[in-house]
Amino acid sequence: MRGESTTLSDLFGFDYFSCLRSDYAKSECSICIDLCPEDAMVFDRSRLTLDTQKCTGCTACVGGCPTEALSSELFDPNRFAVEFPGRSGSMISCKENVPCLGALSVEHLITIAIRSGSEIVCDLSHCKECPVNSNTLVLKSIESAIEEAQKFLDAAGIKRRVSALSEASRSEADIGRRGLFKKLAGIASQIGEERTLGEIASGERERVPLKRVLLKNALKAAAEEIDGASISGSGFSFAAAKKIDEQSCTNCQECAMFCPTGALSLLRDNSGIIFQSGKCIACGICDDICRPGSIGTGAEINLVDFAFDRMQLLVKHKLEICEECKVAFPYRGGEMLCDRCRDFRENFSDIFTLAKDMQ
Repeated sequence: MRGESTTLSDLFGFDYFSCLRSDYAKSECSICIDLCPEDAMVFDRSRLTLDTQKCTGCTACVGGCPTEALSSELFDPNRFAVEFPGRSGSMISCKENVPCLGALSVEHLITIAIRSGSEIVCDLSHCKECPVNSNTLVLKSIESAIEEAQKFLDAAGIKRRVSALSEASRSEADIGRRGLFKKLAGIASQIGEERTLGEIASGERERVPLKRVLLKNALKAAAEEIDGASISGSGFSFAAAKKIDEQSCTNCQECAMFCPTGALSLLRDNSGIIFQSGKCIACGICDDICRPGSIGTGAEINLVDFAFDRMQLLVKHKLEICEECKVAFPYRGGEMLCDRCRDFRENFSDIFTLAKDMQ
């Protein structure tokens, strides 16, 4: 069943069940739609689909997808993030080792920089004239990812750099895009003989995107550098801090049930909500689905907690049994009535009075 959810073109794949837009009807995520220069990501009967006839497999949208619902048959950004630091040179270029820098996310760039131990240079000198950038949004997305990666490294106190080369001042031969794809195809044919990423990146992979696992592993390797460091809880596109107002929270648990990565989870006795910042992808579903508006953004993310998936208790309720509906509810004193039964009694008290008078 899972395999049947994946739409494949000759070079590209879209996993419907991993897509935020498909997973949650009210999600307004449109990253792939906005970036695609061929308009290959389209809505068909309210369902996001890949038009395999239009898709060229350019991979410009791959890095932007928060859940890794998009994939390339020839280029694996996660494998690249792990193996690039061991190669000679520090240049990432669409003419040498990637089909498009848009295939790499902010998390990939941070991971590469930490593991490389030196400055990483992203070659953007070919982007303005590239047909993939015909809508100009691809270049803007790449520049934004580079800027955000450096912002994260600075905030974390990690002495690494991710920079951009914008001018065509390099003397290396331009092998061309077609030559690069042939080169990538040769690499892809050897992947089966190499160790798998499951061996390279330990940790949870069932719901959390693999690029997040790689980032956390890189941060663990830099644990001494990030000790005591924190980043803004709302300053990054791929991570967020969360808080819950205990007084307004009704313990409906929908935030945990709809969380696509398990960043929000329930205590074993269902009396509260736990948060793991290392699993949060800042999709905003929990904020949108919380009807009383109890979920908000926390001030900061401790990077050690982030890297090691430490749990943070956001809210814990004292549960009692409602005397009307006999369902457990967060008790805050007064009558043993849940909010729903209390509201019903207050709004329809005249009905109960009338029934009493008729006896």
